[in-house]
Amino acid sequence: MPVLSQEERIAADKRVREQLGLPMMGTNPTGSVSADTMQIEQEILGAMAYGFGEIWSRPGLGMRERCFITLSVLTAKYQLGPLADYVRASLRVGLTPSEILETFLQASSYTGFTAASESMNVARRVFEEEGLTQPGAEIGPIYPMDREDRIAAMKRAGIECGMGHQGANDPTALPMKYLRSGVWTEKAKDLPIENDFNMSGGQYGYGECWGRPTLGYRIRCLITIAALQALFANDQLYFHLNTAVNLGITGDEIHEALAQAGVYAGIANWRNAANVARNVFLDRGVVEPA
Repeated sequence: MPVLSQEERIAADKRVREQLGLPMMGTNPTGSVSADTMQIEQEILGAMAYGFGEIWSRPGLGMRERCFITLSVLTAKYQLGPLADYVRASLRVGLTPSEILETFLQASSYTGFTAASESMNVARRVFEEEGLTQPGAEIGPIYPMDREDRIAAMKRAGIECGMGHQGANDPTALPMKYLRSGVWTEKAKDLPIENDFNMSGGQYGYGECWGRPTLGYRIRCLITIAALQALFANDQLYFHLNTAVNLGITGDEIHEALAQAGVYAGIANWRNAANVARNVFLDRGVVEPA
């Protein structure tokens, strides 16, 4: 899809905002503008139309997928103010409340529990305002898995996604290369304490989260990539971009996801993630060396 003309960008910006039910980025209906700043603020608003007009409008990913990515980035960046608007936008384009909460659960392994919990609180308030839930309801934990279930789910997700390998559901798949802080290294043996944490983290991340039947691996992978991109977690981003290739997410789709996340995490952030993706694509044969 070529870069849009000025007229096409303006029209796409308006169309996407109407579809999502969102105001123009940067507007504040309760704010006031002084006469000497009016023009510059109007110019800034016009420039920020890039996000909706140039990125959200692209056909390479659907609106639902773009919403999952955006919710994940806002959680990772702890941007709780705009998150409420995007929860409403996600409901508007067809995400269910359960899918929205699953997004925050999936992101929790990468953003931390507090960020995910705060995002869930924002979503809960939106659901009440939209009449989707009843306020004041008492809720308590339900434990969907015991330890054996978590371990089984962790192993299943690892095999079906090919975690750490160049291929999924393939016992002959080669191990992926390991990237540590931008340097190619051999896999080192873990210390005993690392094994403890690896097992604990694996049971939660891959068992409790990736192992849940909702959303599916493709969406969970996009949510994960978006959070890691927002956090500049390059080593883990490399790992999960390899998983994305295993799951059949194309190079073009990965770049669309990175660009979508970049609207909210920053263009420099997008460029950083694109460089990580290039290493994965070269290693996996998605692209050829120049």
